[in-house]
Amino acid sequence: MLRNILAAIVGYVAMAAVLFILFSLLWVTVGPSRAFAPGSWEVPVGWALVQLVLGPVGAYIGGQVCAWVAHDAKGATILIGLVIVMGVVNALIPPDVAAGPRPDDVSMMEATAGAQQPAWFNWLNPVVGAVGVWFGTGRLRARSGKAR
Repeated sequence: MLRNILAAIVGYVAMAAVLFILFSLLWVTVGPSRAFAPGSWEVPVGWALVQLVLGPVGAYIGGQVCAWVAHDAKGATILIGLVIVMGVVNALIPPDVAAGPRPDDVSMMEATAGAQQPAWFNWLNPVVGAVGVWFGTGRLRARSGKAR
């Protein structure tokens, strides 16, 4: 069981690292002018949709890492639960609203802290993440099913 818990944690860290890299590349590519509505901290629907494409990629890789480390399919279940719980907690916590209009030039860290996602995105994100992990751990679940 300890190995499955460790697998879920390692998978979650891998998922976070991959997403950090992907979103850093996206930020460098598009910059604040396309990541936010003009003069605002609001994230446009287009940026949220790109997040919904990149999110499953990171979740899939996190699931693959979890499957590599885990003893059986319980590791996948733990990681999926972790993704859902962390996502719901994130959706429930009201975001800090940045004061005033957004400056034209902001760093990626300032953008991450000040971004105001659409409410629907905050609730859809854990579902999308869980589905990505589920697909990423498919090999582990198949292996565990054959062993029983």
